[in-house]
Amino acid sequence: MTTTTTSPYILTHQPGRLLTLAEFARLPDEPGWKHELTRGKVVRMPTIKDPRHDWIIRNLSDVLSPYVRAHALGAITYEQVGYNITLPGEEETGWAPDLAFVRAEHAEIVLDAIDRDIYVPLAPDLIVEVVSPSQSRADMAERIQHWLAAGTRLAWVIWRASQTVDVWQPDESLRTLTARDTLDGLDVVPGFTMPVADLFILPFQHT
Repeated sequence: MTTTTTSPYILTHQPGRLLTLAEFARLPDEPGWKHELTRGKVVRMPTIKDPRHDWIIRNLSDVLSPYVRAHALGAITYEQVGYNITLPGEEETGWAPDLAFVRAEHAEIVLDAIDRDIYVPLAPDLIVEVVSPSQSRADMAERIQHWLAAGTRLAWVIWRASQTVDVWQPDESLRTLTARDTLDGLDVVPGFTMPVADLFILPFQHT
């Protein structure tokens, strides 16, 4: 197995042959690293150690999860749940976003995959990624474009340092929201809104 570097932090292992998701799932864990399968290649990234990453996801989940539940819209998953977003004609890809929303009509597919301990064979309707130091704008653009090509309808990419959110949709221009703006679930999570500034509230701060 050889290793290539795509950034100072991300390593891509290239085995003698490309892996399937089933083979990838059987690989042993490597402490201190997070792994994904991208077009059959194992990508290794350092585990995020900044608690602000988790606080952002928690702030969003604290508002989004009750809203989704109250309106019976579907289900939210976190980075423990991976999705098979292999594109036609390509080797297998399995990623786990920081947060994902899947509409209710696909709930059985998600639950069945979790019960069988396999990657969910669909793209979530909404994915949320908090950008880590190992990811550049080019990395994130390529990543989100893959999600959208696989069927994701809305993506929020959160940049902690600038307190901005990039909003991606298929066939729409990229929009960037600032702390003065409001997240909108559009037709993916109908009626859901949240001030962008609220994503970045620290546990010790008051709104």
